[in-house]
Amino acid sequence: MSRPASSVVALTTTRPGDGLAQLLNGGLLPCGPAPAPGPLRPGLDFASRNALGLTLRSASNGMDPSASAHVALEHRIAAELRLPHALSFTSGAEAIRHTLATLLRPEDHVLVDAAAGSAMFETVLAVRATLHRYPSGSLDAVERRLNRLSRHPRRGRLVIALPAVSALGSRISDLAGLSSLARQHAALLVVDVSQDFGAMGQKGGGVLELQACLDRVDVVLGSLSRCFGIQGGFAAFRDPALCQAAARAPRLAPAQATAALAAADIVFSPDGTSLRRNLMGLSLRLRNHLMADGARVTGSASPFVPVLLPALTALPRTALLESAGPRVTLLMPPTVPMQAPRWRIELNARHSMAEIDDLAELMRDVARAFDRQPTRARVPA
Repeated sequence: MSRPASSVVALTTTRPGDGLAQLLNGGLLPCGPAPAPGPLRPGLDFASRNALGLTLRSASNGMDPSASAHVALEHRIAAELRLPHALSFTSGAEAIRHTLATLLRPEDHVLVDAAAGSAMFETVLAVRATLHRYPSGSLDAVERRLNRLSRHPRRGRLVIALPAVSALGSRISDLAGLSSLARQHAALLVVDVSQDFGAMGQKGGGVLELQACLDRVDVVLGSLSRCFGIQGGFAAFRDPALCQAAARAPRLAPAQATAALAAADIVFSPDGTSLRRNLMGLSLRLRNHLMADGARVTGSASPFVPVLLPALTALPRTALLESAGPRVTLLMPPTVPMQAPRWRIELNARHSMAEIDDLAELMRDVARAFDRQPTRARVPA
């Protein structure tokens, strides 16, 4: 069953700085149409997916676009992922759709992590392969399904497809365990690294690097938007035949590929290592603040922090927080379960510790405003 369309609410600020104090003092937000939002100070933006703070303009640095830039970019991506072949695409979603459509056949059995993006589910169903959905991050569930499928005769292949880091819950997959299971059952392992490639790991290899699995995956899919500041995607392959078959899709434009190459020089340099170290420090600091306050924070440290909210007050809590200045992303059903709306706090390596502390303090004030119990008047005996 395919996933429904995304539902992401990104509320904008109304009167930065004074709205929170006004609401906490019992006031109301101003009535009538909200004024047009002015330019947002970078330190208040916790909704943009730009983990290392790179932009197209700063990354390109005046370089002239070359018609063969996408080829050089593909070689660079393949080298960083330790796979022999790679292709660039116009977006991360296009990379997933086109690569899986090329890879899969109707007789294949595909095990897909429940936290995978909708493009994975949609493509598996579109090619009419047999979909086996398993609970997010459950290695035991994958093993049980592989054992069951291996006991019965079949014509197609076994394929395991999953995100290295889930986009909604920041859950990190056990890629080492999955690669061992894939080898044991002769299954293909397909990993989406859109959330972590370039943003995690000492050298920027993401969870694959952290778990020493850079050369143990058959297909790696990803997006360039989170770390490279570029609208684009990529796929890296172990099998040259699959790469050649997938090469019929539109490639990244020369200007975008040139900018991505310039960004890669930063991402995979000592400066990139320093930015990633700061990013993970910010993530851990915010998580520690929130967990100490009793907030429901999911997953592990990554470029973003998901914070679960009560279903009935998710919207007013977000309005209250954003009235003080910060911009955050609110995820609502059907993107997330009905009773689990959440903030996805997008971190940037160029945020300061003070900005993280200020955000945590504002989130603490919002929680106190909604969770405090009204005082009951005593009735005389």
